Amino acid sequence: MMKSSVSSPWLTAVILLAGTVLLFVPSENTRALRARMRDALRPGQSVVRLAVESTRSWTLAWQSSPRQGRRIRQLEDDLRSARLENRRLALQIAGLNAGVQTLRAQQGIAPPTATPPLVTARLIEARVLGEETAALWRGRKLLAVGTREGLAESSLVLDDARTQIDVGDDTGLSPGDAVYAGRIVIGKIAEVGRYSSTLRLVTDPGYSGRARLARRTSRGLTFGAEGTLTGDGGSLCRLRHISDPVSVGDEVFTGGSDGLIPHPMYYGKVVRAELESGSQEWLVWVQPAAATQRLETVLVLRRSVNPDRVLAN
Repeated sequence: MMKSSVSSPWLTAVILLAGTVLLFVPSENTRALRARMRDALRPGQSVVRLAVESTRSWTLAWQSSPRQGRRIRQLEDDLRSARLENRRLALQIAGLNAGVQTLRAQQGIAPPTATPPLVTARLIEARVLGEETAALWRGRKLLAVGTREGLAESSLVLDDARTQIDVGDDTGLSPGDAVYAGRIVIGKIAEVGRYSSTLRLVTDPGYSGRARLARRTSRGLTFGAEGTLTGDGGSLCRLRHISDPVSVGDEVFTGGSDGLIPHPMYYGKVVRAELESGSQEWLVWVQPAAATQRLETVLVLRRSVNPDRVLAN
């Protein structure tokens, strides 16, 4: 023990002396020695660095793991409670339904049924009479065979110079029924005869129909303000009672919804829009799509009272 304690100061003194000597030795002469010492110490340094990083990772995991575990358990408990509540409500609803059915059976009350719609609609296809045929029809030159049998057309229809179609009162048409070509609005029925009818086109004077502006955006067709489309005998229609901003290129569809037609029908595009100084209503002109249609057949929307609704009462 005494020998070890005596040699220790000598060893320390030798190391200090060697270090002092190395301070005065040129770096070129000690470069190789320093490199060997670094190589000798590198494994130990790597081990120490790895140990420090492992200790830090383990410490962070130990600190965060309890919190995450508690959060996961809390979410699982909430999910389990929600499922139990949904199950309880489903059983409660089933019990209430059973109770209602039992009371109805005891009191002799029939289960509720869906009420048929009051008004139904159907589209009637009609052929547009050509100019020559229409002229013969108006001149009663096609009625000679059946005149004795009472086959006579309405004078109102025969005296009307508008476009004619080959259906009339015999199919239940009425003045004001809408007329389409596909999804394009052509106009309305003006006069109804026994076997033929005349059309009031969207550009004709006296035409009027509810209309709604629409604009195509990246999200699709967006509907806007609603007004009234009218004809005045020119090539364009007027869209009235619009106070919201209007742009050229906006599209115009039928307005309102009564559930009879699932989609709005198409009128045309805005070709001119002005807002006069001091006015709150825009001046809007619409190019009707009907003007580009070569009419051979049309569809007439016929509304009627649903017979099932009448029979039910």
